[in-house]
Formats: sequence, C-alpha cells, structure tokens
Amino acid sequence: MTLLDDAMLVAQAQSELPYRTEAYTNLVRRHGRKIRSLAQRFTADSAEAEDLTQEILLRVYVELPRFRGESSFSTWLWRLATHLCIDHQRRTAARPKTENAESLVENTMHPIDRIAAIESRLDAERLLKTLDPEDRSIVLLRLLMDLEFREIAAILDSGLSATKMRYSRAIEKLRSNCFQERA
Repeated sequence: MTLLDDAMLVAQAQSELPYRTEAYTNLVRRHGRKIRSLAQRFTADSAEAEDLTQEILLRVYVELPRFRGESSFSTWLWRLATHLCIDHQRRTAARPKTENAESLVENTMHPIDRIAAIESRLDAERLLKTLDPEDRSIVLLRLLMDLEFREIAAILDSGLSATKMRYSRAIEKLRSNCFQERA
C-alpha cells in the first residue's frame, strides 16, 4: 500500500466527508498522537486530555471540508489545535483543581519511581502555568512538537522575529522561575 501525503489525504477526505471517513481516519492516525501530547500539556489529567483531544479531532472533522490549502495541512492543524488548547486553558483556569496526584502515573510503577515521576510532572506543569497561554503554546510547539519557528509563527499568525522573541522570553521566564523555586 502506498502512503499518501497529507495533501492527498486532505483532498480525499474533503471529497468523502461526511459519508466516508477513511482518509480522515488516516490523518488522525498520522497526527493523533502528537495532538494528544499537546493536549496533555494543557490539561491536568489524562481524562481531560482525552476530552480535549476528542474536541480537537471533532473540530478537524467539521472544519476539514472548508480547509482551503493556503497553508500546509500540518500548519492549519497545529493552529486549530493550539487555539483550542489555549481556549480550554482559559476556560478551566478559574476552576479549582481537585486532582489526585496518584492518578498522574501508572499504579504499576515502583512507589519511589511513582513519587519522582509525580514530582517531576507537577514541577513542569507548575512552571508552564507561569507563562501566559500564547507563550506556553510557543514553548510546547517548539519543545514538545519539535516545530520550526517559521511553522510556529504561521500557526499563531505571528511574525517570525516576534515568535522567536516570545520563545526566548518564555524560556528565560521558565529558567528564572525554576531557579527562584530552588533558592
């Protein structure tokens, strides 16, 4: 079987949806894991990340027929996903968290490893929450998704130099906050 590139899958999905979903399903298989990883970084727990991932994939399903190809599919996808993650973060920022730290990792881990994993994740989440949502998305798209700055700029509809500057300032803020916590 020949693997189709994103552009070919998008064209096929646009002609098939909503009656057939094979091409859409192939796009989800190709990009779904990274979308889930991005959602996980914006949420407090796995169930919430799964809900956010489903919200993103549903939006892709609904919006894909209107995708005009003015940018690459991956740029369009990350723009959509990032904006939904930022919106989600804003909606949930005021809600109190009743998170059980034990639920953050598998119960099959050794207790000492489980504690270390929980502490590490909570530290990273706490530091990331010190950033505003847009800066957080730049950091996550760069570090988690390994996107180039020009791709991030296109996703956020921002200039390249502005994106690099915001990334640099966000990393500096993370470093500063990390050192302040350790002092």
